[in-house]
Amino acid sequence: GKNTEELKQSIETSNVNAAKANLVHEGEMEGVCSEVESLKQDLDSKMQQYRKLDAERVAITHPPDLQEAIGELNKAKKNAYRESEEFADGWVESGGENVSDFVKKFMEVRLLYHTRAAKAERLENSM
Repeated sequence: GKNTEELKQSIETSNVNAAKANLVHEGEMEGVCSEVESLKQDLDSKMQQYRKLDAERVAITHPPDLQEAIGELNKAKKNAYRESEEFADGWVESGGENVSDFVKKFMEVRLLYHTRAAKAERLENSM
């Protein structure tokens, strides 16, 4: 009877009140969500800036790996040697005209080869 009616009425009232409270919170929640989203975007862009600057800092404060540098120099040295050989072969095949031009160019490339070899050797000895 009466108790069941009162209980039912009380449940309905509290449901209505809860629904009203939820509507108020829903508005607050949307505000909080959009603020969170905006902060997240700020954070993402700050993290990108940080990573970029940190990579620059690392590059400035840590000299390149010696093994890597030696490898690059040796590769460049081989390229210079191959270039000088190809140049010499080409000059011979074309009939060997103009010796002074040939010697000048050949010596430039060979000097590059010897410079790179010396640098690589110096780095290897410093390890």
